[in-house]
Amino acid sequence: MEQTKPVYGGLKQVFAVSLGLFIVFIDSTIVNIALPNMIEEYSIGLGAASWIINSFVITLAVLLVTMGKLADIFGKARFFLIGLFLFMISSFLCGAAPNEESLIIFRVLQGISGAMVIPTSMVLVRSAVPPERAGLAMGIWGAVGALAVAIGPSLGGLITELINWRWVFYINVPVILIGLPLTWLVFRGTKEERKPFRIDLWGTISLSSTLFFLTYSILQGQEFGWLSGKIIASFALSLISGLAFIFIERKVKDPLLDFTILQNRAYVAGIASNLLSGIVLMGTMILLPIFLAEVKGFDTLDAAFAITPLSAVMLIVAPLVGRLIDKVGYVWPLIIGYMIIIAGFGLLSTVHADMSVVRLVWYIAVAGAGIGIIMVTSVTVSTSVVRPDQISLASGIFAMMRNLGGAIGVALFISITLTGLNSQSSVIVDEGIAKFKQADLPPVVQEQAIARLEERREHFFDFNKPAPEFQLSSEQKEELIEQKKKEAIAALPAGTEITAKLQEEIGLKIESELKVVEEKVTAIRESITEQGKSDVAESMGKAFLSGLILCVLFSFTIVFLRRKAIEGLLNSHPDRKSSASHFH
Repeated sequence: MEQTKPVYGGLKQVFAVSLGLFIVFIDSTIVNIALPNMIEEYSIGLGAASWIINSFVITLAVLLVTMGKLADIFGKARFFLIGLFLFMISSFLCGAAPNEESLIIFRVLQGISGAMVIPTSMVLVRSAVPPERAGLAMGIWGAVGALAVAIGPSLGGLITELINWRWVFYINVPVILIGLPLTWLVFRGTKEERKPFRIDLWGTISLSSTLFFLTYSILQGQEFGWLSGKIIASFALSLISGLAFIFIERKVKDPLLDFTILQNRAYVAGIASNLLSGIVLMGTMILLPIFLAEVKGFDTLDAAFAITPLSAVMLIVAPLVGRLIDKVGYVWPLIIGYMIIIAGFGLLSTVHADMSVVRLVWYIAVAGAGIGIIMVTSVTVSTSVVRPDQISLASGIFAMMRNLGGAIGVALFISITLTGLNSQSSVIVDEGIAKFKQADLPPVVQEQAIARLEERREHFFDFNKPAPEFQLSSEQKEELIEQKKKEAIAALPAGTEITAKLQEEIGLKIESELKVVEEKVTAIRESITEQGKSDVAESMGKAFLSGLILCVLFSFTIVFLRRKAIEGLLNSHPDRKSSASHFH
């Protein structure tokens, strides 16, 4: 009997799906830069405002695996279109939100619909082309995802500055209105096999609980303290839920997670590399704008634009790597990717306050090239080495690992940076106090400067507060001038006539002395500021060093890519034999 030749939708399906993916991915970073405007309009604190971001991230993390499974039941193309439509509706609701509570609720809805789109997009892109073109297709998918995440801050800043923050959400509506009919057209008539409607309810609940408490702990650890009761309890609940999930999945007839997929070492290498790319990409994206703003004096929007080389390089590299994978397989591209990313983070770990922005941009470009290569290669590996019936599950786990990696990256890089800065906080305050005490300054100036420094002893490097100001106010200056005049007049020889000219001379002399005082204060302030910039750069260098260490450690997952094991797995499924060509 002649076997039916598979029908592929081609690159038109790849581009249609990638447009929808772009909209969802960009919402993971575009909102961040608009947060200060939301805080001002809603009159809320930073803690409450952080949930505008966290609600979206946590919802995605919790539901990605489950939604990947549900896509098999309802049909992947249909599920993708429904998710995209719901994302459009929730985006409009976010833009129209009258208060922060409703905005957080609508962000949860965005997270639910986003979780429908992301894993399904991977499956649709992978199945749109024959195996020999999978690298190119996944390269486009990876490039679009990387571009969306990387340009989010600059695009968000531009929209907020030119229009207002609500259009950060509204902008999704017209784009999806164009993308929805296009996607429906390219998938019209596509036939796909659906699985029977079976839901592993307790498995879904236990996995969702595991991911919720784990992601919550990672996101809130820095705020509450990693050893606080709330965070320890959250980690413990995540562990208990995880153990319950494993127990349930081993007993249930139709499990949510088929654990045999984790016995596939090549797949584990793929999702591990994907986890790493999420960690270092989001960690780098959170630190670089802070470095440029605090050390180089860039404003927020300029800092966001300055890191565009990261996205530009990934956008260029991703499709090229995809083509390379189609020709030589994914092992060598993954090795090259790890070599480049290790070099990139080795360079970034040397960052210092006097480094030129041009040199920093080159370092960013090298790291971005490595991240781009690993992102594309990991997604190709993860969708090429699993059985056909596991692709949706594989995509859900893959997307969840990327999301989890992003949360870990932000928490890890910020924690290391703040730990370094907090350890230097008292040191820089003591050095500043010593400088003011040694300087020949009026007591009132010394006392005020020392008091201002003492106020910041525990949190000198608080990026949410302006730098301490040591100069006297206008009122204080007038009082000091009057005091100095009285002292000068009192010091005159007895019987000296106090003429207007003499008073003028005394006034000019005092003003000259005050100018010298102000210059001394400014010089001390600048020296403290320069030392602070140096400390910020040094602490960020340690964070990038942690990224370098992770890159080296994760590179050992390449040994999981064993030729015989993969070919044996693929050869046991005739319809996947052609995928073996990706291993060289």
